[in-house]
Amino acid sequence: MPINVYTGLMRSGKSYEVVSEVILTAIASGRRVVTNVDGISNDLIREYVSEKNNIAPEKLGVVVHVTNADVFREDFFPHYDDGKAAHTDTIVQPGDLVCIDEAWRFWGTDSKLLKQHKSFFLEHGHFTHPSSGVACDLVLMIQDMGTLHRFVKNVVAFNFRTHKKVSLGMDNTYSVTCWEGYKQTKQVRIGEWVRRYRKEIFPLYSSFKGGAEGKTVNVDNRQNIFANKKLWFGLAVAVIFGIFSAWQVFCFFKPADANSTISTPKATSTATTPAQTPTVAPTKPPTKSFSEVWRASGSIYVNGQAFVLVTNQEGSVRFESPSMFQHTGLIQVGRVDGDRVTSWSGKAIAARSAPVPPALSTGSLSSTTPTKKEIVK
Repeated sequence: MPINVYTGLMRSGKSYEVVSEVILTAIASGRRVVTNVDGISNDLIREYVSEKNNIAPEKLGVVVHVTNADVFREDFFPHYDDGKAAHTDTIVQPGDLVCIDEAWRFWGTDSKLLKQHKSFFLEHGHFTHPSSGVACDLVLMIQDMGTLHRFVKNVVAFNFRTHKKVSLGMDNTYSVTCWEGYKQTKQVRIGEWVRRYRKEIFPLYSSFKGGAEGKTVNVDNRQNIFANKKLWFGLAVAVIFGIFSAWQVFCFFKPADANSTISTPKATSTATTPAQTPTVAPTKPPTKSFSEVWRASGSIYVNGQAFVLVTNQEGSVRFESPSMFQHTGLIQVGRVDGDRVTSWSGKAIAARSAPVPPALSTGSLSSTTPTKKEIVK
């Protein structure tokens, strides 16, 4: 009973959608279909539906092909006159499914609608099949909803828009979007579906004039985003970078393998041999980290020349070159007699510092010890 409109550009899947989803379903249910779709074959459709759905041919509906001139006739649709008398001696019979392609040609925005057609648009639900009781349905195919007459648009129940996925390089795929009413806005949007063309449907009809076989080609490959070489180069770089990054992360978190070797014992003879004392290799004494004798006690200047003052527990004093030491104060560290010397190396120093020899010239002494002295020659 409702009026449905299928919109979409040429070769976008309008006719295919109507044939595969509307006409084949109606034939399987035993309905009579009246359409002006070019190249549609009643015999092929009935044969396909019978084999596909395992239905006896006598239970199937029929397809009645009409010309554009037939659609323009006053007696094309059943209608009521001004006296409310029904006229059913028409091409379209009560209970039929009517599928009209290129509906703008008959009911466009600049067309003058016939009174009989207006009656069918508004009252087609009253024309029911005498046996099944099914009312008439009308399906219109048009490229743009804006080219359809306002009188017809206002009685549209649902409209569909088909879109072929050419830009994605998917020539065998199209989408179908459904809205309630004739508007195509987000508020009345019902849903969207993605469909693939089935090769067995194409022989049942033709989208080309006179049922001729034709094909379409892309005049500009740039409309396919996958024909862009820059896109493929970018994808290749992204894949290589992703693999490299994953490998680096794996190597970073992978624990290092222990380089342990397992020695295999050699087979020994069964003959008894005298016990031998194993030879023990001499062990190397541990290397001393810090000097156990000397410690850095401070710095001294003699006649303008700097020295590092190094002492031991017995009170011996040595003057070493500052080039052998690093840093100053408590963190000063150097090397004397092959050992490292710091302010805390050597053995514990007595509370009283040893006297400094008096045979030196006058200088200044800065030490890390609590007492400071002047050394006078």
